[in-house]
Amino acid sequence: MWGPGRKMAFGAAPGPRSKLWYTLADGTLSEVFFPTLDRVALHELRFFASAGGAPPVDDAGDGKHRITWLAPGVPAFTVDSTHHEYRLTKEIFSDPDENALLIAATFTPELPDVRLYMQSSAHWQPGSEGNFGQVLETHPPALLMRQQDVWICIVGPFARATVGYYRTSDLQIDLHDGDGYLTNAYERAGPGNVAVGAEIGIRAGSFQIAIGFAHTRADAEEVARELLQKGSSNVRHSFERAWRSLPDLPPALSKVSGDEGMLAHASLAVLRCLEDKSHAGAFVASPAAPWGESNHNGNQVYHLVWPRDLCRIATALLDAGDPAAALRAFRHLQSRQRADGAWFQNWFMDGTPHWTSTELDQVALPILLAWRLGVAGCLDHDPYPVMVRPAAQFLIREGPLTQLDRWEDLGGLSPSTLAACIAALIVAAEFAHEAGEHVAASHLRAVADYWNDRVETWCSLPTGQYVRLAGDPDHRPTTGAIASEFLELVRYGLRRPKDERILRSLQGVDSTLKVGLPAGPSWRRYVGDLYGEHDDGSPWDGSGRGRPWPVLTGERARHFFSMGLPAAELVRSLEGFAGPGLMLPEQVWDGPDIPSSGLYFGKPTGSVSPLGWGHSEYLELLVTIALAGFPDIVLPARRRYTEGPQHEPAFVWSHKHQITRLTAGRRLRVQLPRPGAVHYSFDDWKTFAEADATDTTLGVWVAEVPTNKMTPGSELVWTAHYVTGWEGKNYSITVE
Repeated sequence: MWGPGRKMAFGAAPGPRSKLWYTLADGTLSEVFFPTLDRVALHELRFFASAGGAPPVDDAGDGKHRITWLAPGVPAFTVDSTHHEYRLTKEIFSDPDENALLIAATFTPELPDVRLYMQSSAHWQPGSEGNFGQVLETHPPALLMRQQDVWICIVGPFARATVGYYRTSDLQIDLHDGDGYLTNAYERAGPGNVAVGAEIGIRAGSFQIAIGFAHTRADAEEVARELLQKGSSNVRHSFERAWRSLPDLPPALSKVSGDEGMLAHASLAVLRCLEDKSHAGAFVASPAAPWGESNHNGNQVYHLVWPRDLCRIATALLDAGDPAAALRAFRHLQSRQRADGAWFQNWFMDGTPHWTSTELDQVALPILLAWRLGVAGCLDHDPYPVMVRPAAQFLIREGPLTQLDRWEDLGGLSPSTLAACIAALIVAAEFAHEAGEHVAASHLRAVADYWNDRVETWCSLPTGQYVRLAGDPDHRPTTGAIASEFLELVRYGLRRPKDERILRSLQGVDSTLKVGLPAGPSWRRYVGDLYGEHDDGSPWDGSGRGRPWPVLTGERARHFFSMGLPAAELVRSLEGFAGPGLMLPEQVWDGPDIPSSGLYFGKPTGSVSPLGWGHSEYLELLVTIALAGFPDIVLPARRRYTEGPQHEPAFVWSHKHQITRLTAGRRLRVQLPRPGAVHYSFDDWKTFAEADATDTTLGVWVAEVPTNKMTPGSELVWTAHYVTGWEGKNYSITVE
């Protein structure tokens, strides 16, 4: 059982001492993570206002909420909730020295008989026996919950307290059934989905509630009570001081923003909060589960590490003035690299994989991060032999087709994946050259040249329109989903911003995927996208309709700027998508308002908010404008593919890329998995020749066949002869 994916705030204390992260949704405390960022401990804590003779008012669902930050870039939050029966102000932040959270509140009822109540529940982990709850007979009473090995203690000015089962016998149900009165007081509940509740003993005015987390009952109660003794003023001051001690946002970024740096400061704070405290450099994608209210099996959660999101976050932190955090992320990636050089699709904090498919861009992006860190002078070791080289070897063995592209639902030949891989291979070649491995560098460039040369043939229609995915390296696609990910070719310097093919394809993207919203334009991912709410507002359930992504607004803004066009309007659009809580969502709603589902035109959908990738893209956009430069461009790749002479590289055949067609005038490089030779014939074995395979030192051997002399329509037949014997299979390639 998860809370809403649409969070209005997310925060944590900096530093390793407090292993606690908190989210706010619907104006109240939502999921709290402890002791790691992939472990939800608390499900929610919400308030109810009740008077005799009427059902209770659910502050989260019935109140109107306004949220503000404690200060720019300091993720403590004040929520002003109003209802015609009361006003409730809640200030929420954690103790930087302990695993405890404080809610400092002020309650102002409109009528004297309105009472305030609080209810909280622990997260119910799928597959577990559930949780236990208890009322401690102290003065005032305290509330205790146990979730597996985590104890949660809530202390405050409680008059009466109870414990029950969530939505069955909890405080809210009791108030409803008791006509506005708390009629039952249970002392224990569990195992199961338990909820604790209490009446606030203060009729009106200010009060404080502390929540302690620990691995023993005594410690949880102790840290909660100590936090109350410290008081909100002291804790707030220490919290703000801890955040102020971190490297500040470069002033230039605030100057080019449209909101005086408010979202920029918030984005930097969000990215920092996405890092786990026990596993340095493990930044999760988001502190939420998309459409969490309907998520029951825990499969579709975002509080995991994705190499793609991690690299985007690390790059943004690097450019926003926190190179130490970027280096921690890089070291975490190194620690999670598999023996074959790749990374799993995503993983938990301890490295346990969650999804295990292969996404080639998630193998390429760590190489590019190594390059960025090196260019910035931030590397404290040589990453080539231990990380870059194995990752590049994986790319040349397994590419160019990817099992999954960056949207993770289909695979094939993807322009965005190819762009990252080509740039990464050029970067790896630079590393290899510096290491004196010139043969390896030569082959890495040869593969990059071949893939770069074939991008348009593989990934665009005869009209020139790029498509999201294609599957046949021998034939140009005739159909395909229109998408904008070909802009990654520009991002890394593989194509010019004003390349005719790029501009022509953008016309198709704008005519099919662009959506006008109150804050400005945004774009859907691709034609036929099913990842989003249904049109009636019901949650994604394996199908639905894809909605606009602010990330794509950021990517398009960077392309605008690269063409010399003003990007300020799109900067303001992103700031508008973030809303008052300054949380950039994964998707925004582009249909008519559906208040019953919390969906409003141009506002976040129920997927996830905040999304670290979105905040990273926003910061990178500001960096691009502030520096009037493009930090992601790989200069050796740009010089090779957009500034130098046109290449006509050899085609590269491998067992994972068994092409059957070859352009006339090109040579063929056959990549073998072990030492051997290529035995070939141009006349169906009437005559034959043999080309020995050269050791590239990359775990593959390459033989070059002089197919450049073949005429169109002719055929090459060949087989491999290894030290251990013949391969036992013939291959053929037709020249066209």
